[in-house]
Amino acid sequence: MIRCAHISDLHFAKPSWKINQFFSKRWIGNANFYLRRRSQFCFENIQALPLLFKQLGVSKVLITGDLTTTSDEKEFLMAQAFIQRLEEQGLLVVLLPGNHDQYTKTAFARKTYYHFFPSCFSESTCNLKDDGLTIVEIGNKWSAIVLDTAIATPPLACYGFFSEELEERLKQALKQIAENHSVLILNHFPLIYNETPEKGLKRSEALCDLIKEFPQVNLYLHGHTHRHCIADLRQSGLPIILDSGSIIEKKTGSWNLIELHEKEFWVEGFKIINRKWQPTSRSYFKVNNV
Repeated sequence: MIRCAHISDLHFAKPSWKINQFFSKRWIGNANFYLRRRSQFCFENIQALPLLFKQLGVSKVLITGDLTTTSDEKEFLMAQAFIQRLEEQGLLVVLLPGNHDQYTKTAFARKTYYHFFPSCFSESTCNLKDDGLTIVEIGNKWSAIVLDTAIATPPLACYGFFSEELEERLKQALKQIAENHSVLILNHFPLIYNETPEKGLKRSEALCDLIKEFPQVNLYLHGHTHRHCIADLRQSGLPIILDSGSIIEKKTGSWNLIELHEKEFWVEGFKIINRKWQPTSRSYFKVNNV
């Protein structure tokens, strides 16, 4: 049995009003934080997690993006310090960038995110920084494929892009995983997003079609929406979708505890209630490839 904590959208923030931010998208993110998100977020939610994960028997923490608010280097340092706290508890942290981690054209071009965080987490023939994906052996005949689909976008947009090149690399990665292994895919963006296209994943239909070819893909983990959700789409040929929500939302903070067995798995939802993390749901599933 392997226990993983799935968290997302940490949004560490260090707003400043330096004049050079007005030459990029960063001022929009800072203004949005001051005017709206500062009152919605509670960063104290994060503080108890490293010890709580250890107490719950978690061995791996899966973070599906948006560690920062405007991809500022000071924000990356804050996120890096939190990751180090997790690692000090003996936890393996697997993480990927979200749209806020590629917030400006400069941060995206310089791949600033990868100055602070690794692009692979175990032996793999591909890495996030150069290939847009990497493979992680989880254990108990489970493998994870981690995707980077975050790009710099226009001022009022926050979409991701699943390129044709990444589609081909993902297809080859899925082919090289043993058929008797279960697969979970990590990405920042939802697989299906029915709201404005300026906030979803471009070419998500191609990703859905590809996943349908590989029934051993049992789980798709994402963030981005800040809305906790567990959706079983297997009747449509798609996997179980886990949206962890955001761990820093003051009223709706949430994350998922995933317990992986060779032939089955459990998903337990946690939410912030009276400033404490409480389990609120538990779902049982059998793996597809048994």
